[in-house]
Amino acid sequence: MKKYYLLLLSIALLVVLIIRCEIDHGLYPVRYTIKGKVIFFKGSPPANTDRVEVFALKEFPPKDPQNFLYLGQSGALNLAAGNEVNYEIQVSPTTYQLIAVLWKEKGHDWSLTGLLGFYTGGLTTILPDSVIVSRDQPVADSVDIFANWEVVSKESAISGRITYEGQWPEDTQLLLLAIYKAKPTSDISYLLLENVDYTQPIFADSSTYRLPVNSGVYNYVVLFWVGKKIKKLTDLVAIGVYESPENPGSPGRVSVSAGEDKSNIDIHVNFNTIQFP
Repeated sequence: MKKYYLLLLSIALLVVLIIRCEIDHGLYPVRYTIKGKVIFFKGSPPANTDRVEVFALKEFPPKDPQNFLYLGQSGALNLAAGNEVNYEIQVSPTTYQLIAVLWKEKGHDWSLTGLLGFYTGGLTTILPDSVIVSRDQPVADSVDIFANWEVVSKESAISGRITYEGQWPEDTQLLLLAIYKAKPTSDISYLLLENVDYTQPIFADSSTYRLPVNSGVYNYVVLFWVGKKIKKLTDLVAIGVYESPENPGSPGRVSVSAGEDKSNIDIHVNFNTIQFP
């Protein structure tokens, strides 16, 4: 009887081994990933750098800027690897509107104001490009991002309030708040957006901003409107500027000292007076 049970046990084990060998390994769970490299092309990490990661956001700008941390993250980048650092993010299958490199300051929480750069799909645009991850395309490769350390290597700040009057255009896609030393006159000067906030909410009654800058004199604090059909930089529409208190209607001059947080640099937008393309 004992030999009989041993024989049955041996047969059962053999059957299990045969079944395991014939399992279709293609049925294992699919790993959905976004990967590429971050290319640091300007500046160096400031002394107050805590860590840098790549994030994948499903919507941009996010409806709730505080919730962007709950999406895909790469983990801390190895900044000792040089100016080109590989990254990989585990994600779920969907469309991601922003793949961005974020900088975190020591002693502070993550913030979208630490945006070092994002995936644009090319070198001729300043707008984010979407990345699609699906069952047919589980890996989005070569999602390379150019990052600029000088965006966060700032010693001062300019802040204010933005108010809106009238009806928002239905095809509003994005707002760009930018601070220039002089008004841009060419495409290349638009591309040099080192003082820019991409995170202003759309379809709002009002919002606030605080943008890090270096000390100096800035003659053009502007809010650009971006429509869903924008094709080139010249399609950007300046819908509001900080106006000179002494000469309303003209851009105001903002002088910022080292370590200063210049406040009350407010902008009012009246959609009723703007002609959109």
